[in-house]
Amino acid sequence: MLVSEIEIITPQSVNDCLLLLSKNETEHRIIAGGTDAVVRMKEGKWRPAAWINIKGLKDLRYIKEKNGAIHIGPLTTHTDIIHSPLLQKRADVLVEACREVGAVQMQNMGTIGGNIGTASPAGDTIPALFVLEASIELQSINSSRLIPINQLFTGPGRTVIKPNEMITNIIIKPQTENEIGIFQKLGPRKAQSISIVNVAIMLSMASNRECLGGKIAFGAVAPTIIRAKKCEALLSLNPLTDDIIENIAKVAWKEVMPITDGRATAEYRRDMASALLERGLFRLMRRWENK
Repeated sequence: MLVSEIEIITPQSVNDCLLLLSKNETEHRIIAGGTDAVVRMKEGKWRPAAWINIKGLKDLRYIKEKNGAIHIGPLTTHTDIIHSPLLQKRADVLVEACREVGAVQMQNMGTIGGNIGTASPAGDTIPALFVLEASIELQSINSSRLIPINQLFTGPGRTVIKPNEMITNIIIKPQTENEIGIFQKLGPRKAQSISIVNVAIMLSMASNRECLGGKIAFGAVAPTIIRAKKCEALLSLNPLTDDIIENIAKVAWKEVMPITDGRATAEYRRDMASALLERGLFRLMRRWENK
């Protein structure tokens, strides 16, 4: 099938889109920015009989604070997130992740909902959403449900999203004054390619280098994004001195579960996961001390 032979349907509202999704008459797939879709189609994948183009649904593009949480529409672009004063102040780890999503052109076109829906284990925004304890709102024509992001993915490219559902909202927990976050990525070319390894870190700090707790999420080291629970348990046991940080990073080497593929060996990914975590923790300590 040629790309030009694929039907594109453009709904005029979210409700129109949900009506289309409720009909199982043909194989369909939602498209927004299309940054992943074009690549997959060229590879001979993602060839549905019809694409549902939701790029024009402006009701799904927003960033707002409501009832103590931050709500982000699925059609919000990476550029929108990068330039949001609210997210720069209350979710800097997500802003940093979006800065690493491809070139500027991809940041302008790509959407956070698309990054989630693609369900790539190397997706840059997803580890950041893990440490921000995001919940994903899924809506169908008759109902909606809220899924914690750590329950959304079932494997590479696979989620619990049903064929008649679409992402309509991403809800994150804002960072408090004593929380600091960072996103670290290793790719073949800076900010231009899929991650070989990435990590998002969120720490809740007290005085000096005393950590009250934290969250660490790795990408591209397992079939889905993983939380490094063993590393997290060590964060609050002692002040985060240089020696303690180095020891925590060594634990990460054993906690990740990477594979060997065309981009890197499993051993290299383990080494880099440990190195990125160590570098990220050192940088966070410098930020905290200079705050």
